[in-house]
Amino acid sequence: MRVGLVLAAGHSRRFGVDDKLLAHLNGRRLCSYAFETLSTLGLDASLACVQSDQVAEIANAAGIEVLHVPEGAQQSDSIRIGVCEAKARGATQVLIMLADMPYVPAAHMAALFEMAHTMAAASRFGDQTLPPAVFPASYFVELMALKGDQGAGRVIKALPEKQILSLPAHALLDIDTLCDLRLAHRT
Repeated sequence: MRVGLVLAAGHSRRFGVDDKLLAHLNGRRLCSYAFETLSTLGLDASLACVQSDQVAEIANAAGIEVLHVPEGAQQSDSIRIGVCEAKARGATQVLIMLADMPYVPAAHMAALFEMAHTMAAASRFGDQTLPPAVFPASYFVELMALKGDQGAGRVIKALPEKQILSLPAHALLDIDTLCDLRLAHRT
């Protein structure tokens, strides 16, 4: 059973006072890109960890089931909540993707699922290994034990080269600041 999980409960600290996931990008809310891409993958379950009611509405509109994360939760809390739910449903693989990465194509995530049968598979831009990443069930205990706001970075940075799939810079654009958003409008 394949499950997709969008992490959409961040604090947007570097973005300013507004919730970056609700920022407009080419006439759409930023988070809608990830939700709509996930909904096209034909997975057994599609989940999103959210705090904002507005983000939850956008996820629901894309057919994504919402898991509410408590106020003040960190990225590891979202991963734990999402992976725990996926495991309870009998998941054999979990895709973890970020709601602030609007341009990752569905074909890339489908390829990650194909690579991640016994070992996780992650994405790369330059020398950076980052989500989206797919984890087989053998990683679930490790993911649920993560602490702090680091996410699964430590886990995916340890992967061998053959488990990394590269994409061009524009596809892995991670919008954390207003400057990133301005750059995204140009791609």
